Amino acid sequence: MKRIVAVILALFFVGAALPGQAAAPYPTRPIQLICPFAPGGNSDWSARIVGNKMAELLGQPIVVVNKPGGGSAVGINFVAGSKPDGYTILTASAGMVMIPLINPQLPYKMDDLVPIGRLATWNNAMVVNKDVPVSNLQEFIAYAKKNPGTLSYSSSGIGNTSHFIGEMINMETKLDLQHIPYTGESPAITAVLGKHAHATFTGLPSIQAHVRTGALKALAVFATQRDPSLLQVPTAAEQGFPDLIASSYHAFYASAKTSPAILKKLEAAMDKALQDKKVRQEIDNQKLTVAFLNSRETKQFLESEFKKWSLIAKKANIKIK
Repeated sequence: MKRIVAVILALFFVGAALPGQAAAPYPTRPIQLICPFAPGGNSDWSARIVGNKMAELLGQPIVVVNKPGGGSAVGINFVAGSKPDGYTILTASAGMVMIPLINPQLPYKMDDLVPIGRLATWNNAMVVNKDVPVSNLQEFIAYAKKNPGTLSYSSSGIGNTSHFIGEMINMETKLDLQHIPYTGESPAITAVLGKHAHATFTGLPSIQAHVRTGALKALAVFATQRDPSLLQVPTAAEQGFPDLIASSYHAFYASAKTSPAILKKLEAAMDKALQDKKVRQEIDNQKLTVAFLNSRETKQFLESEFKKWSLIAKKANIKIK
């Protein structure tokens, strides 16, 4: 009888151990990092720089997959609807907050995603094609008023920072700049270089080379002070528009139902990756500023951004048409 009991107990403990044995430590296979923009822009660059180092730390490849469209809504929705197992994560910029403000019909909510952490910030600027006969924001406004309804601006997509800045300028200056949305920052800049649009409002890291060669002219920086990388370019505030402040940022996200343990592991890998000297140098080379916030801090930051941009969206009446 004792032998039978011993066998039963042994089988019980073996069975109880199986679930723990089956649960392999995360990650055990490659991770998809979804970039909701076309290749070549800031989001794409930073995702690859940080993702590569995180892959080393986690011991599995992190593959950047570009899914542009809908001003980043296509890529965001893909991750929001993915399995919450940590194998599909997202890199996103300010459009993460802005798009829900102007499109109540989105198939996802901000609550469907949870931030892993914020990794970098940068300043935005207004640039025009070299043939536009102006040298600053005030001159551009005067030129646009002399040519009503004929000037346009490109953006990285409906509901993104470039779109919001353009509509703020329309609102505050009573201009009628025509909005031409593209699928990312790089195509929007290319449109201005190719004279398919007169202006765009975009990150300084993406346009500095074009400004230095003279292919584009920078008219204003949308920050509280001049950017050290282009000190010759005045801020919009210096030119009479103190409310035109629009910094950008990148953050990584996961499905909201991702386990806290997996989220913590991704957050720790991002934090450690951003402490790496080589990673920091590569980010600095792209003229971005490392500005890590953990998951909780990023959530608080996004809440403040939501309040700020919701006021602007309402005031400028920015909507999906």
